Amino acid sequence: MERWVCPNDRQLALRAKLGTGWSVHTNRMSSFQKAKQLNLDEQEQIMRVMQRAEYLDQSEQERIGRLVEKLDNMKKNCIGNGTTQCVLCGDEFGLLGSSPTFCDDCKKAVCSKCGVDTINSARQPLWLCKICSEHREVG
Repeated sequence: MERWVCPNDRQLALRAKLGTGWSVHTNRMSSFQKAKQLNLDEQEQIMRVMQRAEYLDQSEQERIGRLVEKLDNMKKNCIGNGTTQCVLCGDEFGLLGSSPTFCDDCKKAVCSKCGVDTINSARQPLWLCKICSEHREVG
């Protein structure tokens, strides 16, 4: 059995110029042979797929940007203290007011209007304030 020796940089550069691959056994493998040229229809199809992927990436970036902006606005507009008042809308908790539910992420009190009932990855129920819910969606 032949012992494998790592080729030096000069050998690798030469192999790259010749298009023979990085292994001494490359010439025995048919998978490293140069592919035939793509016809015009195939090239156009690839371009359409690439343009569609670029469009989807751009749309996703815009969506994330809108979510971040919405999250920042929600944080700026918080008016409650998160203990005796809803942290988001400022509604008072008590006998005549709504009852507090604590966000599982930030641990602040929120009313039922400003919270989201959801589940985590382990399928366990979670109660999150809208800020923490949006923050999770942004990622």
